Amino acid sequence: MAIKSNLLLRIINVLAWIGFLGLCVKAGTLLFTGFVSMFINPLWAKNIMSGLDLSQLFNQDKVAYSILVLSIVAITVMEALLFYTVIRVFQKIDMVSPFNEAVGKLISTMSGFALVIGLVSNVTESFVAKYIAEGMSFPHLTEHICHGDAFVFFAGILYFISILFARGIELQQENELTV
Repeated sequence: MAIKSNLLLRIINVLAWIGFLGLCVKAGTLLFTGFVSMFINPLWAKNIMSGLDLSQLFNQDKVAYSILVLSIVAITVMEALLFYTVIRVFQKIDMVSPFNEAVGKLISTMSGFALVIGLVSNVTESFVAKYIAEGMSFPHLTEHICHGDAFVFFAGILYFISILFARGIELQQENELTV
């Protein structure tokens, strides 16, 4: 059973690294294409990344375009930081005595990142809704900013787990003192 658990933990760690690196590349690509479309070639607004077309917004309101691109980049960077925090949990966790303050703080940090991702996603969706109501369309935008409510819910679950983890730390320390 322990062999299966260790293998599963290694697979999850590898997947977290893949997710982190992929999100870093995505954030860099979004930042680069957003910059190029603003200052060098406005035609790049037609395909920021993976079919994301913000050219209508770019033609109507460059400030709103910049805000939207920066919001998408911010969401992507925070998602990458969330994955990096997962990687750090795997580096810090000790399966012999798993409840330690470093891991507890990392889980709490993950909760904070998830909350901010959810809130920024929801605010960005509300920001875009105004332009959609005016008749603009943003193909593939939901791939970059959706699921804000899911991240807020995830943040709540992680916060609850961090509270349980803090209690586990207390019990583990009491157990070490009584032995």
